[in-house]
Amino acid sequence: MAEVPFTFNQRTYRFQCEEHDAQRLTDIVDYLSSKLDAVVREHGAIGDERLILMAALMVTDELFDARADVDELLEGSSPAARSAAIRSIRDESGEEADEDHEDEDLEPVRRRAKG
Repeated sequence: MAEVPFTFNQRTYRFQCEEHDAQRLTDIVDYLSSKLDAVVREHGAIGDERLILMAALMVTDELFDARADVDELLEGSSPAARSAAIRSIRDESGEEADEDHEDEDLEPVRRRAKG
């Protein structure tokens, strides 16, 4: 097991995860920390609960924007956008191109979009 520390308002929390998930959790913690820092810079010390709620709203707003972008791609926007999405999926997975199976290539994105 790996342990990832997260410091918030001068308190450190430690999260345990599998070794192979440690980098992803570290990236998530860093991202959330940047959102919390942005709220503190903009609004000052507003209390832990309100600070966390505002950061959660910011991240959720980004998620909704990303889902809208995915929906637009899946609804058959421009062929260039579709091809770019498929290339991105292939790059992430290391798969070879197969133009006869473009709809299958978008299936992982469809599953993620349904959440």
